[in-house]
Amino acid sequence: MLIAHWTFDAGTVDGRRAADTAGAAAPAAELMEGAKIVPGRDGEALALGEHDRAVIPAAPQLVLSQIFGFSLAFFVRVDEGPTGEWRSLLYKPVAENDARGLGLWLYPDAMRLRVQLFTVKGPDYVDSTARLTVGEWAHLAFVVDTRGMVLHVDGEQDAAAPLEHPVVTPAGPIYLGREPAKPGFGGLIDDLRVYASPLVPEAVRTLADQPSG
Repeated sequence: MLIAHWTFDAGTVDGRRAADTAGAAAPAAELMEGAKIVPGRDGEALALGEHDRAVIPAAPQLVLSQIFGFSLAFFVRVDEGPTGEWRSLLYKPVAENDARGLGLWLYPDAMRLRVQLFTVKGPDYVDSTARLTVGEWAHLAFVVDTRGMVLHVDGEQDAAAPLEHPVVTPAGPIYLGREPAKPGFGGLIDDLRVYASPLVPEAVRTLADQPSG
C-alpha cells in the first residue's frame, strides 16, 4: 500500500516545500540549505550537494512497522565519485535525535551501497554487490518484512539478509541527503515512494522500468 509519494515535480512545490502526492496527507518535504528543484529524469527532481538536505517531518502515517512490512523506492543519480567518507542518501532515525532506525549510504571508497536497520540487538545491515555509475540514474528499492531485508537495484534483487531480531520501528523524520552527523551526496533524487507493505519483485521491476520524460 502506497502511503507517501514525492515526485519533486514543479507543480508539487510551494516555496521550499515539496508536497506528497499519494493522497494520504503525508508531510511535505522541506528543502533545507542549498537543496533545490531542477530538471530531472521525468519532469523535475530534488538536487542535493554534500551539505544539503531535505527533511520530511515525522508523522503517524510514516511510522514503518516490520510486522506489516514496509518498502522505500526511489531513483537516484550520484554525480560525484567516492570521497573517502560515508555519504548519506536517506536516513530515518528511531525518533528525532535518536538512534539510526533506517539508513542508506554510499561506501567511502566505492560506489556501493549499505542499508542499515536498527534492531533490538543493535544495527543490522546489507551491502550491495552492484555499483552505481557516476552521472547515471539508478532505481533503488529496500523491502523489509518479518523474515528479512532485501535491496533491489534497477529492478533486480541485489542483496538480502535475514533479520534474526525485531526491528526497532523507525518513526523519526526522513532525511534526504545530509543527515545530522554525516555528509550527504552530490546528485539528484526523484520519485520517492513509501509503502506500508513489502513490495513483491514484480512491483519493484515495474517501478524501475518507468520511462524517463
